[in-house]
Order: sequence, then structure tokens, then C-alpha cells
Amino acid sequence: MGKVEIIRALMLAERFKDLLDLLEEESAYFSGKAPVEEQGQDSRRLRIMAVHHLRFLAEFGSASSGGFKGKRHLIPFPEDFEAWLRTGAPEVALKDLEALLADHPL
Repeated sequence: MGKVEIIRALMLAERFKDLLDLLEEESAYFSGKAPVEEQGQDSRRLRIMAVHHLRFLAEFGSASSGGFKGKRHLIPFPEDFEAWLRTGAPEVALKDLEALLADHPL
């Protein structure tokens, strides 16, 4: 299974926190920076929006279209997350995903 397919499977299994931890480099399975070419402004924006989307899902779940945290109204960003996936999720290494699944299968 390829990297994007694994990410999609983790999303279907609602393993949002696992993905968020990898993307934020806080996972025990994070092995170091994934090999990424020089990123432009658009790539950086997509990564940031993917992080915001995963944070939202980790807190409110996939059934929610919005929620409040204090006085702030938060929303998911599924279109930006999909756009990030279409770029190949460059900030996440396939070996990190495989290590995660080896210890915690779907």
C-alpha cells in the first residue's frame, strides 16, 4: 500500500491523532524529516491546513462540521486536506506510516 492509501485508511479508521502526531513530528514513529524538495508558499499552506484539519478531527470527530473552542468557532478543511494528499503528503515518510501500522494495525 502506498503512502496516500495508508493515510486514507487511517482517516477511515478515525486515527486522526496518529496522523497529526506524525505531521507535527511528535509521534514515537517519526524518524526524521521526510525527504522533501524545496517547498513553495502553496505547499507550506497546504501542510498548515492539513494540520488544522487533523486537529479539528482529533478534537471534534469526523461527523462534526464545526465546533467551538472557547469563543473561537473551528471548522474542518477537507478540501485542503485532499489537496495536500494530491501532492503526495510530502512531509510524512512512508517508513513512519509502515512502522506505525506494524505496531498498531488497522
